[in-house]
Amino acid sequence: DAVAVHSTHPTAPLSLLARCEPFDADAYRALRAVRLPAMRGAIHLLPQETAHLAFRATQRGPGDEQDYSGLTEQEYEELREALLAAAAQPMTARELRAATGARTTLAPVLHTLTREGVLLRLGAHGLRSNELFYVAGRVDEAAADAALGWLADEYLRAFGPARVEDFQWWAGVTAARARAALATVETEAVDDGLLLRRADAAAFDRAAPVTGTVDLLPRWDCYTMAYPAGARGRFADPDIAEALYDPGGDARPVVLIDGSAAGTWGARPGGALEFELELYGDPGPAARAALEERAAAIRGLLT
Repeated sequence: DAVAVHSTHPTAPLSLLARCEPFDADAYRALRAVRLPAMRGAIHLLPQETAHLAFRATQRGPGDEQDYSGLTEQEYEELREALLAAAAQPMTARELRAATGARTTLAPVLHTLTREGVLLRLGAHGLRSNELFYVAGRVDEAAADAALGWLADEYLRAFGPARVEDFQWWAGVTAARARAALATVETEAVDDGLLLRRADAAAFDRAAPVTGTVDLLPRWDCYTMAYPAGARGRFADPDIAEALYDPGGDARPVVLIDGSAAGTWGARPGGALEFELELYGDPGPAARAALEERAAAIRGLLT
């Protein structure tokens, strides 16, 4: 029941692999999901049933999204109409340009239509390809503030206990909207401004530290992208937290051992997917064997 993962390949399938078992390429391709702008304006893979809520909760105003790309307003409207007509069936940007006879780059216009909620993105069949297809389709309506209240509840369910400023950063909304949304959720204060869903309080009190677990989280994983700098101590020692993110603030692929960051990882492109681990200490033979198993699972999914 994941609410969203970043849509980029292979991040999306790898984030789901870390959370779903069993899970394979066929299961990924069978998902009833769409790609839409959502939290912090990033494109997410969202379940069809609730995608409109995440989209409408975080949708920016029309003035923030329009990019005429050097076109007059009339030229833009004509191109908009032509693109939506051509996209009755999924097409790539190149195919849409050929179908409409457009003489300008379509990227800004496609960006605007996607964020307007009238053009949907579809991913490539290959789980390592990021070729995009576009198809006309209108995102269902929802009241923005009510949708944000739903999103606040889901955020605490997945990432709580958390602070108002954590949710604000993650959702990419104003402090006032974040506070109002969280006020609609039945919560309990833990400490240091942390809020916990009341429905989760009993389970939280019974929770014990995890042991014997390893995970290989991909770049932009929804867990490592769930908290702003300064709130990542729950999974990363302050001495290493900065190294888990690139200069732009995007999470690198992270090795988790017993729920804590233990290093970073990467995979060289190619059929065999050669893995490179950079661990911050010796995790021991059992953890190393478990990491090899996780790497094998990733190879099995992506090759």
